[in-house]
Amino acid sequence: MKRTLLLNWLPFENVSTGAAKRAIELHQRLSGQFDITAAVTKDFPVNAAPLVKTKVVAAKRSLKIRLAEGSPVFWTKTGKPDVWVTDTLPVPRFTSDIKTVLTVHDLRFLVNRRYLTIQRYLLLKMRMKASLRRVDAVVTVSEWIRKQIIDEYDIPSGKLHLIPNAAATLPTATSGREEGKKFILSVGHLEPRKDHETLIRAFARISSDWDGDLVIVGRGPLLEDLKSLACQQGVESRVKFSVGVTDGELSDLYSSCSCLVCPSVYEGFGMTILEGLAAGSPVIASAIHPHREVAGDAALWFIPGRENDLAAVLAEFLQGNRKISQETGMVRAGMFNWDDSAVKLSSLYSRI
Repeated sequence: MKRTLLLNWLPFENVSTGAAKRAIELHQRLSGQFDITAAVTKDFPVNAAPLVKTKVVAAKRSLKIRLAEGSPVFWTKTGKPDVWVTDTLPVPRFTSDIKTVLTVHDLRFLVNRRYLTIQRYLLLKMRMKASLRRVDAVVTVSEWIRKQIIDEYDIPSGKLHLIPNAAATLPTATSGREEGKKFILSVGHLEPRKDHETLIRAFARISSDWDGDLVIVGRGPLLEDLKSLACQQGVESRVKFSVGVTDGELSDLYSSCSCLVCPSVYEGFGMTILEGLAAGSPVIASAIHPHREVAGDAALWFIPGRENDLAAVLAEFLQGNRKISQETGMVRAGMFNWDDSAVKLSSLYSRI
């Protein structure tokens, strides 16, 4: 008989987030090995994961529902699984015959309060330590996060399992890099830690010597602030914001951009970098630990938060004075594979 898995997918009303992409990519691959049910809100797009059974357990993920998730009683409506899996807190105190697995994507709440809502910050601050010790297994997406958990919370290394992300599966691009169609691309939620401010300021510094545009793909609370910054920097006509692109459109953007810039000052992994490398995009990224772990020598690096440094690297690359090997990037992207990660996750679910 197949082991039963119950996935807490209540946070995934927006399936374009890195956490949602990961959960879907991995569990679609495991659907034949386990009896999988995902608990979702009514707005979850079921066509996003057609091989995973879904069960609506809440209209939306309100604060009331978030708090209720911490009680085993809340989950009785979904039946009794062998393994309960989550990417978020809180973790209920189930009976010992229900195993629990928590995936930790990052520890941003330890770095800067601005990176989270106050409710989310307080929840993580108060419950992360107890949750890490309570669960049967902790999955991390990068070696850097794994080491941070060990150092910060004194969790035994044998309890932690590194199962990395890979590039999201995107449609084949229909366009390529064409002469006269020049733009720098950046993809990410418009929030403080993504640091699009530094990118816009750096772009303004090189804009008089390069006639392409800057295209920023993403949505988030800083959209109007970033538009205002572009105006202040005198480049509002050349900074384009795309808040709702399809996977096909994103694939075309990766394949046709002059370069992809990932300016984040904090990440737990670097999925956008991998997407760019897999599409053959030249990648310029902030030299934070997770970015380095993902891209190795396949990208050009700049000091996080330093607009002067980013502008200098951009200028050198766009003028042809620094090269990025497309072949090296695609080989590097191939080192991170959803099939390999699914095998590791399957092994964990089977033996826990």
